[in-house]
Amino acid sequence: MSFVKKIAVVGLLSASLAGCTDNPLEFVQINCPAVAIVSNTGTVTHFEGAERNVEDVAYNATISRVRSSCLQEDIIRFDVAFNINAEKGPKFEGDSITLPYYVVLLRDNHLITAKQIYQTTLNFTPGSKHASTTETIVQTFDNLDIARRYDYELLIGFQLSAEDVAYNALR
Repeated sequence: MSFVKKIAVVGLLSASLAGCTDNPLEFVQINCPAVAIVSNTGTVTHFEGAERNVEDVAYNATISRVRSSCLQEDIIRFDVAFNINAEKGPKFEGDSITLPYYVVLLRDNHLITAKQIYQTTLNFTPGSKHASTTETIVQTFDNLDIARRYDYELLIGFQLSAEDVAYNALR
């Protein structure tokens, strides 16, 4: 591409971007945490019996469809919703399961500033192999200066044993 064509393309892109806002150099600071499902803790497979074979699966559950919204005024209000879905396995008995999950507020990619463990119960309707629920977490930041000073992440996962995490990592 010739130099003149490159200048024309840059000019067109600049003009089109300038039309997106009154001030193309305007800086909007977003103080809402990023949200993620922690690797190897977004699924759980529960087995009945000593073996870990397909025939011994009681249920599989997953965390999915993470959605978030953020409102910034005098405080920051951060709402996160996600689905927990379960499927019965061959060894499932009963009509419900209760699953513990955690929510961690992480600062600057390494410092856990808060952790809360929750439980949810999924009820299987008669004849159904699937159950699901939607969980909602609300996080608020009252001190905007602190919220602006650090990078925060909200991490979600099932509260698993070391054996369950190893199983997830190897499958």
